[in-house]
Amino acid sequence: MKHDCVMIGFNDEKMSTIIKRIEPYKDKSAAYEHMLARSAVVNGQRLKYSEIVRESITNSTGMHSDLTIYRMPNMAVHYCMNYLKKHGMSVGYVNYFNDGREKLKYLIENYSPNCIGVSSTCHVEPAPIREIVDYIRSIDPSIVIVVGGPFINSINFEYSTPQQNYLLQSIGADIFIHERQGEDTLFQICTELRKDKPDLTKIPNIIYKDGHYKRTVKVPENICLDDDPIKEFTFYENHPKPPVYMRCSISCSLCCSFCRYPILGGEPMFMKVESIEKNMNYIHSLGVKSIVFVDDSLNVPLDRFKDMLRMMIRNKYNFKWYSFFRISHSDEETYELMAKSGCGGVILGVESGNDTIRKNMDKRVSTEQLVWGIGQLNKYGIVSHASCMVGFPGETEKTARDTIKFIEEAKPTFYDLQVWFFENAVPISKERDYYNLEGYGYSWSHKDMDYESAGKIVLDGIRNIKNSYFMPSLSFNLWSLAYFLTQGTQISEFMELSKIFKDVVGYKDEEIDDRYRENVNKMLNVFRGNTELVNNLKMRNK
Repeated sequence: MKHDCVMIGFNDEKMSTIIKRIEPYKDKSAAYEHMLARSAVVNGQRLKYSEIVRESITNSTGMHSDLTIYRMPNMAVHYCMNYLKKHGMSVGYVNYFNDGREKLKYLIENYSPNCIGVSSTCHVEPAPIREIVDYIRSIDPSIVIVVGGPFINSINFEYSTPQQNYLLQSIGADIFIHERQGEDTLFQICTELRKDKPDLTKIPNIIYKDGHYKRTVKVPENICLDDDPIKEFTFYENHPKPPVYMRCSISCSLCCSFCRYPILGGEPMFMKVESIEKNMNYIHSLGVKSIVFVDDSLNVPLDRFKDMLRMMIRNKYNFKWYSFFRISHSDEETYELMAKSGCGGVILGVESGNDTIRKNMDKRVSTEQLVWGIGQLNKYGIVSHASCMVGFPGETEKTARDTIKFIEEAKPTFYDLQVWFFENAVPISKERDYYNLEGYGYSWSHKDMDYESAGKIVLDGIRNIKNSYFMPSLSFNLWSLAYFLTQGTQISEFMELSKIFKDVVGYKDEEIDDRYRENVNKMLNVFRGNTELVNNLKMRNK
């Protein structure tokens, strides 16, 4: 049977590959130092946190570890696959590109798909997507390759047309979808490719190459989230059921001045609580025990959030669930309901520990509120992961130190601290002249700070914060922790790993000494003695 489409999930690049790509620019940007502050040299290789977790499990158990967050059902793959099947299309899938190459080759050679859809979710550079494209071309150069998702949307939002064309050319696909949802656009592409002479000009929301790049009319899809909340989730064999991603809304009603998501996401859309319940009933029937909500502001509006939590309590699902969380939209009852409904942890967009800087960011929450909210989370045993940055316009060394002090005193379970990344098309860019703001990305300066001084403060903070555990969002955040907990690991093991990890980040190869190597050895033995983890791996290491 011929497939209309094969969907492909994430391509996880090795840290060594990333470092090699950015090292030539290390004197022009904080990107190189940023990566050093999120990696360590282990047995001669530079590894990011997620790679160290894998090596530590392998070394601690004596068995090869195939555990990775990308073994969770890829959300973009399953949403698109579900939509296409619902509309009569034949679809195959590769959930995770890195370990799905042979499956992809088999699908191409045996099902001759009209197109292959590649999700750009979680990608922030063209290179890993290009690797997927090149692999497909090496098997069959004639297949139409379609790329869509957040990275493509951001390219079309952030850059001029010549810059867009350069980036799209570097990816090398045939068709690009630039729509916040995109499922219906992909369906229209599949429908057109069934014809002997497809006419792409009829399809909205795409960029395609016909001599040069052509753009069709933008038509918002606005697919109602209640239309078909049930998704056909698929899982890897011989693995304990991982968490499942769930989306209950689109976009964000808050407008932080450093963020483009509300602009890209458009008007917020919400799934009804009744539809959320229907979806959870299905997920529960699969034997899934954990859910990760990807909504940017799950608890906004607060009344809807409380209704959802009461529904979960009433149904006695006993899910462990994880989400982003806005302390600004909470009260005492909120935390009690979260605990009763099974909340395992939340990501907090703290960003800064200084009220003035958060005001510059248009984040409407005070330091006092944040301290109180984290205290409530700690009271109810809910894990928190506080995301913080250094260098936003208005930042001085004093205000940056306030952020480090905040982390120490508020004591979120985990934190991430990183240099501010400047995106040109976000609201703060309108105040360039006022702040003398220049540059882009990790290469910027303003009247009070530049990327180099911000990088030094970040590294110093990571090495010296003691009351919270460093967990870099680059490769391992709360979603990753949620996954590994379902596979037999313990939170205490990640606390121990993070405690050691902060002492080995930021070092260049020539700075490695015996103490460094001793810490690496400790990291590689963190999971030793974990029998549940061993029994999990035995299922696939017979």
